[in-house]
Parts: sequence; structure tokens; C-alpha cells
Amino acid sequence: MSLFVKLDNKKIQQLRLQHCWSQEELAVTAGLSNRTIQRVEKNGNASLETSKALAAVFELTPAQLQQQSNIEHITFAFLIKYGWIAAFAISSVMFGLWIVDILIPTLKGANFDAQYELHGNFRYLDFGGISFVIGFVWLSINIFVDFQARKKQLSNSTSSV
Repeated sequence: MSLFVKLDNKKIQQLRLQHCWSQEELAVTAGLSNRTIQRVEKNGNASLETSKALAAVFELTPAQLQQQSNIEHITFAFLIKYGWIAAFAISSVMFGLWIVDILIPTLKGANFDAQYELHGNFRYLDFGGISFVIGFVWLSINIFVDFQARKKQLSNSTSSV
């Protein structure tokens, strides 16, 4: 049973072109089938044996051909994609604090201005509103970007058919 690895298909294609080889020439040199080279260059999926054969041809280690998944890149992408949740959470906390610290005491008869003075003029509503708007804009941008990516993916898949 073979182990499968994810190779950097762009790097393999670049290395092949640097050697001025066609896919068929790389297949013959590596002792692989032409279909295997096509699959690797298309999506990067390869067996461990294929990875070793390509690494030997390019005089690299198999690890150097593997797709690098940088943890900082993944974390940053996650934050960009789902940071709007944090903005909405902050706005919820600010609105909650406003209700507890300002609104309820005011409704019970406390002086509204005195309540703000008590909390150092900290503006729960201002921060809550700003973080809500930031979260809403962030979410809107994410939806728009995802929509454009899916639209492009759909147009690419229909044009290749």
C-alpha cells in the first residue's frame, strides 16, 4: 500500500520547464507514466514512490517537492475569513455592559450623566456600534470575495467543458 503526499505542482512544473522537458520527457526520465506527470502537475497528488522518483530526477529531496503549508499563513487566512465573528462578539459585550452599567441603573432612577462619570465617560455604545459596523463590513467583504471566487470557479468549470 502506497502512502500519498501532496506535492507542490507549480514547483514541479517550473522545474520541468527549467530543464526544457515536456511532460513525456519528464515521465521517461523519472520512469513514470505520462498520466502520472499530468496528475501531479494538475493537483499535486502523488504516491511516495512518485515523489522519490521526481526528487531524484531534479536532484532534490522529496520534502523539497512537497507543498509547504505554513502555519502562520493558515492562521492569518483563518483570521481574515472569520474575524468578523470577533467584531460581533466585542459589540455584543459592549452592548451588554451598556445595559448592565448604564441603562439598568438609569431606569432605576440613577442620574444618567452620573453613570457615565462613574465609568470614566467610557462609551459602551460608541465602541459597541463601531465594532458592530466593522464586523458587518468585514462579513460583507468576505461574502463578496467568496461570491466572486465561486463565480470565477463556475465560469472556469463551464468553459473547460
